[in-house]
Amino acid sequence: MLSLAVIGFQAMIAVSLIGARVLGTAFNKPDWLFWVAFGWTAFTFAFVFASPLVLLQLVVIWGVTAWIRPKDEDAPGPSNKLETLTAEDDDWLRFFQHHCESPAEIAFLDALVSAFGLIPDKGRLTGGGLTLQMQVPVTNYRLDFLIDGGLIVEVDGARWHSSPEAIARDAERDRALAAKGYEILRIPAKITLYKPDEAIKQVRKARSAWLTRKAQERARATRVQEAEAMAPYRDAQTRTARISMSDIKDSMENGLDRFTTGMDNFNAQMKQFNERAEQRMEEDRKRLLQEAEDELQQIQAELDADPKLKKMYNDLEYIFKKETK
Repeated sequence: MLSLAVIGFQAMIAVSLIGARVLGTAFNKPDWLFWVAFGWTAFTFAFVFASPLVLLQLVVIWGVTAWIRPKDEDAPGPSNKLETLTAEDDDWLRFFQHHCESPAEIAFLDALVSAFGLIPDKGRLTGGGLTLQMQVPVTNYRLDFLIDGGLIVEVDGARWHSSPEAIARDAERDRALAAKGYEILRIPAKITLYKPDEAIKQVRKARSAWLTRKAQERARATRVQEAEAMAPYRDAQTRTARISMSDIKDSMENGLDRFTTGMDNFNAQMKQFNERAEQRMEEDRKRLLQEAEDELQQIQAELDADPKLKKMYNDLEYIFKKETK
């Protein structure tokens, strides 16, 4: 059986680990638990020489650490009444109000439901292009409200968030959540209670700014991807631009030679065409002269064969010549 001293020492280790976990959560230092566990491990290997006791102590150290360690990722919560609610259910809003932790949060929830026409949808509230989640666990924290999966809204009561320690704690919490990509909006409880319209106005403004930044980030990422995709083409253009002057000169000379040869061939073809055209014109001229001469001979033959017709022709010719003088 283990002695009371050994049992008491193991209990002291477990208590120290639990204390490190509690203090780490309070000061947003979750790694304190692991530093204490590493310290006890180093102590065990340095000062404990009995093998069974070494194994027992390591089991206690890391067993307790694994049991109480903070979870790095969001663990899905068990299914609850909210996940089955629909807009047809009576008093569905009352169930969501029940998950609020203060009257100020209830007032803020009511204002959001009214402003955006929210209705239940699988444990969330949706409407007006907005999605609302409540009491969302993220690492060591629980968010009051989460809008569109990225905008956190915290309703801060003066009693819990006005002291210097609370302000520092909230600032550390905001930095940790911002590092995970969240946008944080803190609204004083008195605003949600007495000026809900102002609270909704702040939400609209913060949401618009956040969505604009997300759109700019997506556009920037798209431009980077397009630039990376175009990089091979730019490299090819760069290589093309590096052609030497001698290559350019040779290309121009070859082009000029081809142009000169083409013009010579064109001129030769035009010369042949002109020669054939002149030849056809000369042939046409001779043919027309011959046809005219044949026509005159035929007329003269007809006049010689008919004296009356010849006399009439001569009279007409005499009159025509007289008129034209």
